[in-house]
Amino acid sequence: MKRTSKMLVTAVAAAAVALGSLAASGSAGAQSSARGVTDSSIKVSGLGHSAFYEEAGKAAKARFDLANKNNEIPGGRKIDYIGFTDDKANGDTNLAETRRLVTEEQVFGIVPVMSPSFQAAGAFVNQSKVPTLGWGISSAFCDSSNKYIFGFTGCLVPNPPTYPGNTWGELMNQYFKNQGVSSGAKGKTTAIIADNNDSGKTGVEVIVATAEAVGMKVVYAEAALPAPPAPVGDFAPYVQAIMTSNNGKQPDVVFLVVAPSNVYGLGPALTQAGFTGVDTNAVAYAPAFAALTKGWQAFTQFATPESTSSEMQQINQTLQAAGIQNVGQPGLAGYFAADMFVQILKKVGKDLTPEKFQAVAAKFKYQIENVVGPTYYPAGFKAGSPCGQLSESNGSTYKVTAEFGCYDLLTEKGNKWVTVPYPKGVK
Repeated sequence: MKRTSKMLVTAVAAAAVALGSLAASGSAGAQSSARGVTDSSIKVSGLGHSAFYEEAGKAAKARFDLANKNNEIPGGRKIDYIGFTDDKANGDTNLAETRRLVTEEQVFGIVPVMSPSFQAAGAFVNQSKVPTLGWGISSAFCDSSNKYIFGFTGCLVPNPPTYPGNTWGELMNQYFKNQGVSSGAKGKTTAIIADNNDSGKTGVEVIVATAEAVGMKVVYAEAALPAPPAPVGDFAPYVQAIMTSNNGKQPDVVFLVVAPSNVYGLGPALTQAGFTGVDTNAVAYAPAFAALTKGWQAFTQFATPESTSSEMQQINQTLQAAGIQNVGQPGLAGYFAADMFVQILKKVGKDLTPEKFQAVAAKFKYQIENVVGPTYYPAGFKAGSPCGQLSESNGSTYKVTAEFGCYDLLTEKGNKWVTVPYPKGVK
């Protein structure tokens, strides 16, 4: 199952550092000559595909506003959030906008990053020492040389997948047990389909591993769908391949490891073709599309507003107050990235530099109890936190079908995937 690939890395000169002498003040924040940091503020911008992740920027601002209101940042500083920059899901645009944010806008950090197209930009921010936090859906979060890039769930798409989480398979196992199937997912057949890009290819390997670890029989596993922004003209060939993958019959479970546009194309196409098994994917938790996703099992790497935990309810209230009425994955991910950034700043203290931020973040544990994490660094450079939840749309709202929980990691020994503890098992 292993494969190797060389990531495209664009070498760019390090950004200039803003210099200047700040007057001392007994009541002002600590002096700093770091790019984007003054005695009163820290300049930050978000980055990602606005068509899918615009709410991440709004949610990050809500968390930063809360930090500013409650004077959470050491030295009396406030976070100056200049907005969420659109990379149009294009690697070249992503790199160009990243360079502009650093060299022209002079940001201290980029939070949140919500893009699978961050590889070249990842090398740039690392060379420029720009603290960068987001959702680890790009392999840049898994490059051991990118010491300034951190995911609130760690590295999610390593290539090859050395330490995939056993989460999705275990949640499906719990789902079937909750449905009264005493053997859980053991013996269930599954088809796995992904987008034809680096993240998709790695995703197939990860889901094969977790499915097999809980005793499922994988009958189809392909990174077959054209990756966005390329359109899919006809989903019929992919539907046919899945519907006949189980010795001419449909499988019990389909894992859609694909971008939102392909989920909302292939999912309904499977339903129209008569698929009666379990449709599970990682993007269908989207309250605005609850009618379209009726009956689907949405895998999230964190709890959702349906959770009864007091921590989740407080986050939901904060985001709704910020104008995000239907809180989905983008909004939650943006909030978590911003919250992690704030928590690290608090631990760094008044004397803020990129180097000191990196030193703290590289040994940081991020968690909101019952909601997200724990994510441990430095293990997070190599592995994602093996935590998650399943929820199902009934056509208008969602209900939790497998509660948020954390499980083991997997690693390959010989030709067999075995479980190892997180984070101690990460070497």
